[in-house]
Amino acid sequence: MKKITYLLILTTMCFFSCEKEEIEGPSLNDLFGQLSIIEDFRVVGDSASFTNGSVYFTAEFSKIVDWKITITGLSSGGKKIIAGKSNKINAANSMWGGEVSYLPFFVNESCAVRLTFDAHPDTINDFLIITEAKTYGNGSEVIIADFEAGWNPNFGEFFNSGMVRKIESPGAGQGTRYMVQESAPNGCPWDWLIGYVDYYFDYWLQPTTLNADPDNVYFNIMIHGDSTLSPDNVPNSLFKIEFYEDENQDGFWSQNNEDMLFHEFLVDWNGWKMISIKYSDLEISGAALNGGSGNKIREPNKLTKVRTLLLADPYDQADLNSCSGFAKADVDYIVWSEGSPILDQ
Repeated sequence: MKKITYLLILTTMCFFSCEKEEIEGPSLNDLFGQLSIIEDFRVVGDSASFTNGSVYFTAEFSKIVDWKITITGLSSGGKKIIAGKSNKINAANSMWGGEVSYLPFFVNESCAVRLTFDAHPDTINDFLIITEAKTYGNGSEVIIADFEAGWNPNFGEFFNSGMVRKIESPGAGQGTRYMVQESAPNGCPWDWLIGYVDYYFDYWLQPTTLNADPDNVYFNIMIHGDSTLSPDNVPNSLFKIEFYEDENQDGFWSQNNEDMLFHEFLVDWNGWKMISIKYSDLEISGAALNGGSGNKIREPNKLTKVRTLLLADPYDQADLNSCSGFAKADVDYIVWSEGSPILDQ
């Protein structure tokens, strides 16, 4: 009798220990089932005013799937990507406040909307109208230049002979006009410098003293590249930004005893891109006679000018492999922001 009782208990334990309470991993329907649309794809708020509003999208599918919504401005070319993995699209996973994923900025325009799915050929198209485009900033932004009124003759500049600096339209990153900067077709035969522009504080579009906290101030600039490469496959265009501090506030910058800070990068992409750098991350010049002998304290509230430089390897006609050739970095919408990069506001 004891043996029978023992076997009965053991059998019961095995039965319950082997029983699963729920299925682990994705369902067979999600893995192998056909995709069908249960609720049509829809734009909620098809006339979008982004000054104080937003839009979102809705849809329902027969299975959990990776989906992507692509919104493209038909006038600007700006692009927004919203992506997720679910069987429903709703306000929780598709809210859009008018920001871009890929520049230029959206404008007041019609937009094509496309819903696509990973591993499924289905594509659903729709459209929406932006009646008021998003304005970036939190109220503390300071615009240096946007080129909408053309070239400001109060800015300083130097471009080597044969190099190009001009205001162009259309194709801007923001608004309708931007500044073209490029070398001659084969670069500059005698110098690294293609050219530079000095943006003096007094002639900024908004000549407002910046916040004194370098951890709270961001410099933002739109750069348009064409990713031209040198013969040894190195990007041609080097872009440098210099920041000059008038530490004694006498109205002049002294290279012998006041700071110059800088940031530089290769322009190795196609199209418009926003570059944002926090002031506290800027490097301080190490050249004693060129901004390296100041107090070495980052003081954005003492800026007297910003200089942007386009540089490239000199072109040697006797040795084509020694040069980088053509260099280009167009500029638009130079702006300071507080608290975060301008595109995050």
